[in-house]
Amino acid sequence: MAGDLPLDALVQRAEVSMNPLRNLMQVSDQRVAHVSHLLLAPGKCTLPLDEAKALMATWRDEIGGDAEKFAEKVRAESHCPTAERDGDLGYIVRAKCCPQLDDIIFKEEPGRTYGPVVDRAGLHLIYLHSCREPGSRAEAALGLPFSMSSIFKKDDKA
Repeated sequence: MAGDLPLDALVQRAEVSMNPLRNLMQVSDQRVAHVSHLLLAPGKCTLPLDEAKALMATWRDEIGGDAEKFAEKVRAESHCPTAERDGDLGYIVRAKCCPQLDDIIFKEEPGRTYGPVVDRAGLHLIYLHSCREPGSRAEAALGLPFSMSSIFKKDDKA
């Protein structure tokens, strides 16, 4: 379903929150974000945690805001099946992934690399392509990267 993480993505999914403030934030924030990630998974990465974090921080600084460099690094280094798609997680809405990733995705500026972030799936670098308000309620509900009205718009030149 649009707005969800890809099924093959090794990213910790969100859990139901019992925190009413977090739930209110989820309901009131209907932004749609386009995200890619690089994963160093436990068991596949043989470096100690501190060294892996330092390596990822180096990669983050090398990549900066260059989406193509990020994609190259993902194809070469990521342990996630999404590496075949340059780590692309697609368009997601708030609360589809763990709070650590959610906080970066919906609080930081697009066009940059963030991390390393630690969750149960491993260490992540996140590239935030975009984060914007949806164009319609349907887009917000489905997490679509386009406005539904643009699909059914009649061409005035016809």
